[in-house]
Amino acid sequence: MAEHKLSHEKDSFTPGPHSYLTSPAYADDGSNSTENHNGTLNSSMVVENHLNRSYYLDNYGELLSEALSKNREIRSNLYARYKRTGDRRYYVAYVDAGYAVGVFQKIKSRRPLRSDEKITEIKTIQANNAYYSHRLSPSDTRIFIFNNKTGITEFRSSLPFVYYKYKGWNLYPVTASNLASSLNNTRDFLEVLDELKLHGTCRTYRGMRYALFPMYFDYCGSGTGWLDSFAQGNLAGLYGRAYNITGNTEYLDTSRGLVNSFYAPVGLVKSTKYGNFYLHYNFMRQHYILNAHLICTLGFQRAYTYTGNSRAFLIFRNGVSTFRAMHHRFDSGRWTYYAVDGGSYRPAWLASVSYHRLHVQLANSLWMATGDSYYRRIAVRWNSYLKRKGLKPERL
Repeated sequence: MAEHKLSHEKDSFTPGPHSYLTSPAYADDGSNSTENHNGTLNSSMVVENHLNRSYYLDNYGELLSEALSKNREIRSNLYARYKRTGDRRYYVAYVDAGYAVGVFQKIKSRRPLRSDEKITEIKTIQANNAYYSHRLSPSDTRIFIFNNKTGITEFRSSLPFVYYKYKGWNLYPVTASNLASSLNNTRDFLEVLDELKLHGTCRTYRGMRYALFPMYFDYCGSGTGWLDSFAQGNLAGLYGRAYNITGNTEYLDTSRGLVNSFYAPVGLVKSTKYGNFYLHYNFMRQHYILNAHLICTLGFQRAYTYTGNSRAFLIFRNGVSTFRAMHHRFDSGRWTYYAVDGGSYRPAWLASVSYHRLHVQLANSLWMATGDSYYRRIAVRWNSYLKRKGLKPERL
């Protein structure tokens, strides 16, 4: 998860390839939550078919019509409560609950939706409907998984939805990749990847098939459909691992497609004087976020290990080389910088403690992946900055 103010509070949750992103989101006051709406036959079918691509596409019109009708009902109720009480929490929830509807209506005003976008549209609206039938918006950025522990039964998903104010709950492949990385249970791990695959798209560039997991919420004027090297690279390794576990070539194809996306003109890679840098936000061409570059790089090392993909190895090697040439830009001599900006690679801001710890672990992971003690020394040096501040160092 990026620290670049996307989370509004920099330490609202801990990022990284092994984060446990299962924190529930709570309404500010349960006594003021919106009323429950009775589930319908179709809503129970949604629960049973959350992994079924054909179900969403074959029933797209009916599912969308039902979701939109429910959304209007929920938002009308929220707005009426706002007007009656003056409590702005109802107004925030009213705006949040309708965000996804507006996003996809805008896309459809320009072009037809792809099949993956139809699924994302339905599931995002359904998720917001289910949430706002029971609760108000949280006060800050949160992550929510609609499993059987939430008390919300109208909608089920193994994927984490992320809340941003005035944008409601949205799928974010970065957090999905983090969740999958944290799961040791094979069934749960594969379920996350299987469901996420419904939201991916395949394209062709010069005869090369490649895979993308776009984002459908706006960030800093990005519009929708933007991409993230963190997710693409991390998932390349995770789908490679799924192939290694199961022998299912669909996972291999997805991993290969994600690798190929770094050879397609989609903006994931930025050529710099230090080498190829893997961008957290493909629309921020001179914003270099260290954790995203390293997590992406290590994802391709795993993709190569699990699948033998030589292109993955080349991306990994280039990412390591760039870090070797550029790591001093992220080092103040006392702490690490979260990111550097612009053509002069000026420091953006110092990393939070949690991100600095992540930088230590990622540098150490490069040492383990390459066997080159140069990266171990970086990790040890950055770890010493914690000790200087009187903080507990990382175990290396």
